[in-house]
Amino acid sequence: MRKFWLLFAQATTIGLAILFILNTLKPGLLPTAARTGVITLQESAVVSGDVQPVTTGFSMAAKKVMPAVVNIFTTNEIKRLPRPFMEDPRFRFFFGDEFEDAPQRGSNLGSGVIVSQEGYILTNHHVVEAADQIEVALADGRKAKATVVGSDPETDLAVIRINMPSGIRHHLRAF
Repeated sequence: MRKFWLLFAQATTIGLAILFILNTLKPGLLPTAARTGVITLQESAVVSGDVQPVTTGFSMAAKKVMPAVVNIFTTNEIKRLPRPFMEDPRFRFFFGDEFEDAPQRGSNLGSGVIVSQEGYILTNHHVVEAADQIEVALADGRKAKATVVGSDPETDLAVIRINMPSGIRHHLRAF
């Protein structure tokens, strides 16, 4: 059952990614296709004076969605395992107190996509897993603290939320 659920989640994710790309590259194609259930692909005619390489379609799509892509920085306190030798006076005599349990911080870096004007961001579970603090850097350079709304380790998906007083509407203008 678990493998079936994982396969279903992966297929759903791939399907949504394809719909997102189609909606980004051909916005007029999807609304009628969603109603009829039939998708028709047509090759567009190239005007001789306006020849563009195939890669410009991808770069144009990337430029359109880049404002919605964010960097996610997380920090967490690393838990240390108990060390029985630290209580031994002979061990301390030879090695001193250099092995004291000073708290150490770990960090993680990931990315995500803004999915709503309310500040919800879709990212991976492993990016925010066990994070004490989450900071999101927007494409325009602004930073904001985030909180985890929900997370699923089996599908490796998580939703976090930022609260930006000045708003994030211009990051979603492409959608």
